[in-house]
Amino acid sequence: MGDGVRRALGDKSESWAVAAASALLLALLLVGGSTQEATGTGDLVVRLLSLPILAWGAYRLLHAPLGTLRATWLAFAGTLLLIPLLQLAPLAGGGEGRAALADDLARFGLPPPRTWSLLPSATRDAAFSLLPPLAVFALASTLSHAGLRRLAAAIVALAMASLLLGIAQLGAPQESLLNPYPQWRPALGGFFANPNHQAALLVVAATFAGAHLAGLADAAEDRVRPQRMLRILAAGTALALALVALPLTGSRAGVVLAIVAVPAAALARRPSATGRGRAGLAVGLGAMVFGALAALRWMRTDAVDDLRGPLRAASETIAARFAPTGSGIGSYVPVFEQEAPPQLLMGSYVNHAHNEYLQWWMEGGVPALLAMALGAVVLDATLVRLLRLPGRDRALGLAAWIALAAMLAHSLVDYPLRTPALLAIAAALAGIACAEATRARKPASTHVRHGSGRVPGRHDSTAAPSR
Repeated sequence: MGDGVRRALGDKSESWAVAAASALLLALLLVGGSTQEATGTGDLVVRLLSLPILAWGAYRLLHAPLGTLRATWLAFAGTLLLIPLLQLAPLAGGGEGRAALADDLARFGLPPPRTWSLLPSATRDAAFSLLPPLAVFALASTLSHAGLRRLAAAIVALAMASLLLGIAQLGAPQESLLNPYPQWRPALGGFFANPNHQAALLVVAATFAGAHLAGLADAAEDRVRPQRMLRILAAGTALALALVALPLTGSRAGVVLAIVAVPAAALARRPSATGRGRAGLAVGLGAMVFGALAALRWMRTDAVDDLRGPLRAASETIAARFAPTGSGIGSYVPVFEQEAPPQLLMGSYVNHAHNEYLQWWMEGGVPALLAMALGAVVLDATLVRLLRLPGRDRALGLAAWIALAAMLAHSLVDYPLRTPALLAIAAALAGIACAEATRARKPASTHVRHGSGRVPGRHDSTAAPSR
């Protein structure tokens, strides 16, 4: 890659523009796409707006070094988009569930399903809904370190805005303009219809805030300056608000995940290049996992009225009937109503399986399993690459990785990634982790250049990613 392109990728003004475009798209999704049923003009506008942003991100990716890790991330993103597109193709035959459905349709003189997906319109919409998160990932994965810090700060600011809106909603009437979903009583949801999804965003914000506070406290060589004190105050306030509000959302999973994610992000800066450092980090993480399990047991409530277990069991049975092709991305509601046992048929419809991976298996079949396996591989490779870096160099990327892992863990008992806003934020976290893991680092300097203001061990934050 030529010097001119390197300067373009590392240009501060462009970095500001890229971070601002990513943050703007996240804000639009948060305001207008915080529920999985987001449809209408606003949703269409956001998807159309994401097209030039996606093209911009693709241009930057074409002019950035590829490398194995970045190529694997791109392959994973492409696989997610390919699955719903593949399901729009014609398909003959299928699993037991598809054959039973064809028999039922034949009784009424109707033809069997012609495409891989049983609900092509929903699958087509699911493919279009991936455009904004893909655009966010493409831009974030090419940002400079300074730009990534701005993007992380924007995510925290959006979480605080949603939290403040939720607090205002509690004191306003149900039909107030402050409540985006007047059909439900306000419950500290903010921009979200589901308070559990507000909790997922607060966990991400707390993780970034905790990591930033640890970095500010660890900078012993820096002089105390007003700007640094303001950053400490801002990060501390965001962390405190997120931790205090999490139990108020009613999300037990959110509280447990914060117990693990925030200390893990704070420990991310600890040296681990030596065996002793890695052992200390492993012991610390193990202790936090044990604390999380203890907290989960302590918060366990009577699950007699909790339908999530039976829903997941029924969804698993349905998924096996539609294997190996799956029922089609976006087809969960009608397929579940058709196949569910009578005792789970209620006046209100079941919108999701409350287990993202089980629902992917039901809707996507074997291709979805392969995509999840590829995602696990790229996450593991990114973590290994980040842990090999010095503490300061890996702090931001590892915080993003931990926040993403918390969101993926939350998906075991809920469906945060089914909301457009949280899916795009997960894409931003993946982009930050990818960019930090693949960025070129200059070797630490052994001398301070007089008059330059450089400190030994500091690196150029605008260096372009390399192989």
